[in-house]
Amino acid sequence: MKRALIAAGALLLVAALAACQDDLERQSRVSKLRVLAVRAEPAELVYDPAQPPPSTILTALAVDKASGTPITLRFALCTTLTDAPSPSLPCPGSGGIDLPDAGASAARLALDDPRILAFAAAADGGFADAGAALAAGIPLLVGFTASATLPDGGPERLQGFDTVKLRTGGPSNVNPELHALQLAEELDGGALGTAVELAPETTVRAAATYRLTPVAGTKDDPSKRYGFSFFATGGTISSLRSTDVTATGEPANIWVDWTAPADPGAVRFWVVLRDGRSGTAWLERSATVQ
Repeated sequence: MKRALIAAGALLLVAALAACQDDLERQSRVSKLRVLAVRAEPAELVYDPAQPPPSTILTALAVDKASGTPITLRFALCTTLTDAPSPSLPCPGSGGIDLPDAGASAARLALDDPRILAFAAAADGGFADAGAALAAGIPLLVGFTASATLPDGGPERLQGFDTVKLRTGGPSNVNPELHALQLAEELDGGALGTAVELAPETTVRAAATYRLTPVAGTKDDPSKRYGFSFFATGGTISSLRSTDVTATGEPANIWVDWTAPADPGAVRFWVVLRDGRSGTAWLERSATVQ
């Protein structure tokens, strides 16, 4: 079991590096079908041999440039192990165990699924025999495909991967909370206009620059370090990511700059919050450029 799951973690790392691009501005721009994050609820699978096998609901933040575009998600627990995984790893497909639907853009990953138990037993003895690896936490590789139909009838499809941590000891990590996204115009001389919460009726000036600041809930553990990712369908975001604590432990600014497009129209925003311990939250907001 240990060899199988460590190899699965290696698959995720290689896939993530292959998908990474240096152009952060392009990464923050949503111009086509994207899956910006996957959240597990609860955030981890905590295995206790004295209790029923744990389960979690996986939900994808699947988005497209056009609001209201129907998007279909398919999830699978990956079982195909290779030394050099291909971007076309068939998971979902022949290299994965399909997970049952659990609502819109969601699926259920349950360790009492007979197919998953059979996979675990075939991979070095099962979950109970993973020992020290489980105590440290093992990343289970989950693959997904997202499909949508463009307004002109053309198809869109993408494949990606994420992980769910499986471990022993203590309760599951609690997902963080993200309450609002504040916007304040940057005025001449470095001053800021009045900050407002982004809402559907919010209007912004074309080509003006604004400060975007996410508002998160109180941390259940003060030692957590929050990282934020920012996305929009229009305009220019100064940085894809921000963090509330620097690498040396100092407080950091979590806001980013956004310059509105020159042309009028609607812009959609997304912010994804990760707590560094498998916890994830997100929100979507919109504004109208005038």
